[in-house]
Order: sequence, then structure tokens, then C-alpha cells
Amino acid sequence: MSAETFFEEPRLLDTVVSFDEDRSTNELIIKKEQHIDDAWLSEVSKQKIDSANHKMGDFYHVASIPVSVVDDLWDRYGFDVMNAPARETLAMLKRYDLDNFVLTNKSI
Repeated sequence: MSAETFFEEPRLLDTVVSFDEDRSTNELIIKKEQHIDDAWLSEVSKQKIDSANHKMGDFYHVASIPVSVVDDLWDRYGFDVMNAPARETLAMLKRYDLDNFVLTNKSI
């Protein structure tokens, strides 16, 4: 946090896309990767624990999902995180053991 701000600057966890060629079939291979560091995962876990002490209002942060996970849910299951209701997104994360990205234990 810098001296000029009253909040912590958001960190961007960018997705890296690389291209390769399968030499046996000459097919293009598109590889997507996203590094998710332990500090970020610890912060997500802390937010989940802290959520028990916060009242729900008009806006409630329920998940923090990396772009690579959003892309994977779309590619594998046709699930659109950006347009699905929060309740369905949380259920999808839990169904595929991705509930580390859920920020609350409250019922939504």
C-alpha cells in the first residue's frame, strides 16, 4: 500500500498464453497458464474466515475466481461465470472441488 492510497492496490494475476506445434500431427497447441501464488490463496482463505463477522448488504463479495478457472469452466462444461447467478457459480465451484475460491460460508 502506498502512502497516497487508503486501500491496497489490486494485484492482477495475468494469464499467459503460449503456442506450440505437435510435430507428429502438425497441430497447433494453445497452452494457457496462470500463476496463483500462495499469498493470494492465503488472503482468499482469510477473507472466507472473516466473512462470518460481516453483515450481508446489497453487495457481498462471495468469490474470487482466477481467469484460468473461469476459462476452464467455460471450455470444459460450457458454464459462463460472468452471466450465471452467484448461487449457481458457487454450486459449480463446490461441485468441482474449487471452493478454495469461495469467500464465504454463508448461504447465498
